[in-house]
Amino acid sequence: MHKMKKRFGQNFLTDKNLLKKIVREANIVDKDVLEIGPGQGALTQFLVLDAKSVTAYEIDFTLKQYLNELSKKHENLNVIFEDILKIALPNDKVYHLVANIPYNITSPILFKVLDTKNIETATLMVQKEVADRLNAKTNTKEYNALTVTINYFMDIKKVMDVKKEMFTPRPKVDSSVIKLTRKEERVLDKDLEPLFLEIVKTSFAQKRKTLTNNLASFYGFNKELINDMLISLDIDEMTRAESLTFEDFARVTKVWQKLTIKNNEIF
Repeated sequence: MHKMKKRFGQNFLTDKNLLKKIVREANIVDKDVLEIGPGQGALTQFLVLDAKSVTAYEIDFTLKQYLNELSKKHENLNVIFEDILKIALPNDKVYHLVANIPYNITSPILFKVLDTKNIETATLMVQKEVADRLNAKTNTKEYNALTVTINYFMDIKKVMDVKKEMFTPRPKVDSSVIKLTRKEERVLDKDLEPLFLEIVKTSFAQKRKTLTNNLASFYGFNKELINDMLISLDIDEMTRAESLTFEDFARVTKVWQKLTIKNNEIF
């Protein structure tokens, strides 16, 4: 019997109806799938029935027996025993990610999904708190840099909530299944996106500070110039980051680039 490892954040879902619903929502019939943390194969066993191929990444070598048995039964399953955060995901084709991800690496996984451009969709089990944050509205305590960043790159759908009692061992919090779908068209040109991400991160660095103060502190830019820029965009100079949508941050990014070129005061 497998002993759960706390350091890997292992909480297994075994309810077959829930697992089948996750697979249906993922919509992976005849598609190539990546799975993170297959565990004993509870979700994997249903993914392989629909998918063209499943490549599963597992960090826990003690689960090899379970997953190897499953691999023998399904030729379309390939299990790789590696730490997903330490390797590059394949970029040879379009993939759909499906995973009950360990809660202790949720943010790194989300950013890895963003960086792996050939992942078209990601159907993920996450903490309910994380799902609420990704779907948060402006001017709420849940709204943060992650909210802005994910919503810029992805369309987000909350599929369902899952009570903590459905897991073994039982975690301390409830979970949610979300589906992220990469946007085909985005507001900014690709070459402006690194600046966009930097501005978003900087703007939320100290949430109680105004947007102007955060940007001025990081870039050493003239506050009056920043205020004038915000006013030109119909953004109040006392605005904090939590009041801006990703579209607002995109507008700031476009003007910010022009300011840096014109004034040559940054970089």
